[in-house]
Amino acid sequence: MRKKMKKVLALVFAAAVCVSAFGGCKKGVDEEEISVYMPDGAPALALAGMMAQDTKEDGVTYRVVDASTISSKVTYKDMDKNADLCVMPVTAASKLLGKGDSYKMLGAVTHGNLYLIGKDGGYTAENLSDLIGKTVGVLQINQVPGLTFKTVLNKYEIPWQEIQNDGGRVEDKVNLLAITGADAIGTELTKNADCFLVAEPAATAQAQKGYSIVGDLQALYGGENGYTQAVLVAKKELVEEKAEWTKEFVANVELSTEWLKTASGTEIVAAVNAHMADADMTTSLKAPLLTADVLGRCGVRFAYAGDIKDEATAFLEDLITVNAQATKLPTEAFFWAYTP
Repeated sequence: MRKKMKKVLALVFAAAVCVSAFGGCKKGVDEEEISVYMPDGAPALALAGMMAQDTKEDGVTYRVVDASTISSKVTYKDMDKNADLCVMPVTAASKLLGKGDSYKMLGAVTHGNLYLIGKDGGYTAENLSDLIGKTVGVLQINQVPGLTFKTVLNKYEIPWQEIQNDGGRVEDKVNLLAITGADAIGTELTKNADCFLVAEPAATAQAQKGYSIVGDLQALYGGENGYTQAVLVAKKELVEEKAEWTKEFVANVELSTEWLKTASGTEIVAAVNAHMADADMTTSLKAPLLTADVLGRCGVRFAYAGDIKDEATAFLEDLITVNAQATKLPTEAFFWAYTP
């Protein structure tokens, strides 16, 4: 029965794609390809269903790139060289595009996938202060992961400090150690760390090293809704001149996030790998890890910009409190006003 239902859902998704933004069909779209860029990892999961249904005739080109390069896809002086649509961290989107004069934020596609992992214990709002005196290896300490963790510590009035690789640990604060990624766990650099803040699916992958999830940063920050993490932006010109197409595209983003609930890890990875911008690269996503539980912890769901404007702004304000240079507050013009 489950296999049958999965097949039916896949057919429904395919049919919806065919009659709307992708099948056609180029409805309301010029012959030129519409370019969609996204970083590898959890943000790519949000559009994996659309990439799985991609055809050469649908007028849309998807490209998955290394996360460190995503900002370059929207910052060329020549707008023709920039992505028509792009998935990127809300901090970068707001800082680079927040005036709303070149791009608009259509909505959020992920709402947090950051977790504390350790070999024992567990951390909730009630006992987060137990981290005082301990060392936490923190992914991207000056980007969304690190800024969000610092925001959470501030929320619970827990003192913290950043330490260098050569020491400086203190007993009256949480000691934050910058790490480049989960591959640093278990190395000489991190031998003194008590736990780590990393992103799913990499968090679950550390089970092979004896680690398990001991804290949910989304719950610590804002309950079950998490926070606005990765957002989808589109050229202002596209939104204004192809309004109906844009609405249909976004409707299919919603369908794509639902597709994840029935797709296998193999199907997901195949869809992403087929759209890597660099043919010599493969996605960091690993099929065996993409179980329903792990995907559920990736925070993938679509929310319209108009519905989460206040939430996104509040999150950015929190991050700016930690680091005033980390991002900028966007203008009203940055948020797409449409909601169905």
